[in-house]
Amino acid sequence: MKMKQKFALEKKTFAVFMGLLAVLLLVPSCSTDDKVPDLSDEGTNDWIYKVMTDYYLWNEDVPDKGNLNFSQSPDKFFESLLSDQDGVKYGDGWLTFSRIEKKEEETKAVTAADSYGFEFASYKNGNHYYAWVLYVLPGSPAAEAGLKRGDWIIAVGSETPNVTNTSAFYSGSETTFLLADVVRKGNEVTFYKRKTISIAASRAVEDTPFLKDSVYTINGKKIGYLVYNNFSSGSDDESTAYDDRMKQIFAEFKAENVGEFVLDLRYNQGGLVTCAQLMTSLLAPADALGKTFCIMEHNKKQSKRDEALLLKKNAEIGNANLDLKRIYVLTGGVTASASEAVINCLIPYLTRSNITIIGEKTIGKRVGGNTFGTKEKYGWLLHPITLRIYNADHNADYANGFEPDVKLEELVIGNELLPFGDTGEILLSEALSQITGLKSRPVRTESEGRILLAPSSLERKQTKGLVFESEK
Repeated sequence: MKMKQKFALEKKTFAVFMGLLAVLLLVPSCSTDDKVPDLSDEGTNDWIYKVMTDYYLWNEDVPDKGNLNFSQSPDKFFESLLSDQDGVKYGDGWLTFSRIEKKEEETKAVTAADSYGFEFASYKNGNHYYAWVLYVLPGSPAAEAGLKRGDWIIAVGSETPNVTNTSAFYSGSETTFLLADVVRKGNEVTFYKRKTISIAASRAVEDTPFLKDSVYTINGKKIGYLVYNNFSSGSDDESTAYDDRMKQIFAEFKAENVGEFVLDLRYNQGGLVTCAQLMTSLLAPADALGKTFCIMEHNKKQSKRDEALLLKKNAEIGNANLDLKRIYVLTGGVTASASEAVINCLIPYLTRSNITIIGEKTIGKRVGGNTFGTKEKYGWLLHPITLRIYNADHNADYANGFEPDVKLEELVIGNELLPFGDTGEILLSEALSQITGLKSRPVRTESEGRILLAPSSLERKQTKGLVFESEK
């Protein structure tokens, strides 16, 4: 039996449910060395005030004590200290970079510990949400169930639309997903029931950064392609498995004599600065190795902590540097932080004209932060912005994000989300066209109904952890 439902696109609201507040740079948790701290709200707020006036990048904007209410709850008090410079305009609202959380939440993994293992864009139709699958993590319940990028889920555990809270798509017990086909004519879309699949109960799923790597030979050109989804060195703070895997993948690219490269960061919200340093070292021209990767600057009180990171030497990265002369970067509306740092820190060595950005404008997060509170007995963790990151030319001119050279929006209903690596996939097809001169795949445009992003869901995949340790 088919279920038919029509609606006018321009009258509906869309949302992408993916995390975004990924922190570009988190240095080790700092301690204020309170021996017998006052754990009341007032005592906690005193501690928060000291941290913010000492370390916050915009500490000069923190209000004077006499203008603050120290009896507020710590989260409200923290918010009252934040600068108007902290964050970016995002959609119709404001996306603040600094944040505070209750300490017990720190036990959560970077991905939800309990997950079906896929990410999605969502469409809200009345009171019900539909999920458009963006990617599926290998080894997950979703992968085992045969869920694929581009599938539409219109119901969970039911034969009719019933999802009123998107958490039903994230995790839960063993259940079924009702999948649908979508047909679009003009500005009207029709969903048809296709099939029901069974999915096992959610569980801990590894959020591997590597979703696809390929080499193409087209018109005599060797083209490397990598979907890199988060800047993480390993599955925990002690592991370097992902860094090792990155070097191995690039060694394979080099063995294939790759001379052109497409780096897919469309869903990459950031992460460890050391991973961005490694990635840039593998991509940069060979004569840039050993030179400045980035410059990190703090507020005036903490200027002694300012420092520069260097690009790795080839011997440090397994002699896997590709010595590229140009690069193609695929971006989306949530591309941020360490992803943007790779682009910015390649500019002094490739020039901006040799970095072709395809997709959507990036977020514009050119700052990083510390975590405070892991060693103290206070019930809160603070993640304030504490530094700005520049490239070797001391430039960070992307406060409003990097504008794409070729603007393409994949998340328009009616577009087909093909598998990563498929040469007909919207963004990859355009990159290959730019490289080879072959015709790219036609796509629907923004005017035909685009999916908007929803900041309210972004905390779900915030990056946490100790990213970079500076010498004291």
